[in-house]
Amino acid sequence: MPDVVVVGGGPVGLAAAIAVRMRGLEVLVAERDHPPIDKACGEGVMPEGVAALAALGVAASGYGRPFHGIRFCEADLSAEGRFPAGCGLGIRRPVLHQLLVDRAAEAGVAMRWGENVSSIGPGRVDLCGQAVACRWVVGADGLESQVRRWAGFRPPSRKRRRIGMRHHFRAKPWTDLVEVHWRNNCQAYVTPVSSDEICIAILARKPEGRLVQSIRQFPELCRRLDGAEPIGSVRGGTSVSGRMRSVVRNGFALVGDASGSVDAVTGEGLSLGFRQAIALSEAIEKGNLEQYQLVHRRLGRPPSLMAGLLLFVGDRTWLRRRVLRALGAQSEVFDLMLAVHIGALSLGAVRIGALARFAGRLLASAPLNNGNLA
Repeated sequence: MPDVVVVGGGPVGLAAAIAVRMRGLEVLVAERDHPPIDKACGEGVMPEGVAALAALGVAASGYGRPFHGIRFCEADLSAEGRFPAGCGLGIRRPVLHQLLVDRAAEAGVAMRWGENVSSIGPGRVDLCGQAVACRWVVGADGLESQVRRWAGFRPPSRKRRRIGMRHHFRAKPWTDLVEVHWRNNCQAYVTPVSSDEICIAILARKPEGRLVQSIRQFPELCRRLDGAEPIGSVRGGTSVSGRMRSVVRNGFALVGDASGSVDAVTGEGLSLGFRQAIALSEAIEKGNLEQYQLVHRRLGRPPSLMAGLLLFVGDRTWLRRRVLRALGAQSEVFDLMLAVHIGALSLGAVRIGALARFAGRLLASAPLNNGNLA
């Protein structure tokens, strides 16, 4: 009899299983697919996500390409910010998944691949006709979580839904940053995943045809990709912003996209899920799932706010270009934004008055100085 059954064997489900197993509990993962599992995503893990993987014993750094910050680009404008410490990691999704599968096996997690969960109940999961008793059930089965419905959770609020496409190209990375190229209601994300390979992801409300047609909206990116060999096939998916009022009830807990999600513009999907997984394991060890509810809400607040801000600015050409011009002139502001975004700096440590003056000058198109903002 396992203590915990995790329904969903994606990266976050495996992270939750590993974290719980590391605390001495027996864990079973049930997943209908077979590893390694691929999914359309930008394939970037932010620094706090890399740190969470390391805490779980997953040494992923040797299997991808580090990046040290973010660059925003549009036509003749660009601005970049760098992480205050550590680095992110661009890594192929199947590679990351296999690393987590291997670590779970090493930790002693029981895994049932290619098997469907047909129903759940308090202290019970029905797996391929067999009732498996347990103390807790964790739903890590994605945006359209069946566990969420079975357990009676309220569905998440659906704020925004966007369509994404992803493809890889044989090309030497031209920067140690993740690039975000902006257009009206559309972004292209460039993530280096190896010394000679990059991942291109396009996110839009209404993509303009195939991925190649969408890339043509970004002339600078087209120039960079001239002559680059496409690798594999294009994958598509959906990016959804949605928040849950509650993620725990009656011995059930939700983690990852099943527990609500943030738009991919933040780059926080996997990193947020890994941190949730660790927080959930701590709460299960203490037998107090309400503790996880509080931590989950705290972890999700900054990326939700950042997603709203970025998409609000991104939908308005005049404001977007003004922000890019201002950030390009004051890169330390971008550095501060990234530090707050990844949790390396609290918002309270930033002088609100200085940021207010920056915003006022931004909107008034006044000249910006290089005053100290932190």
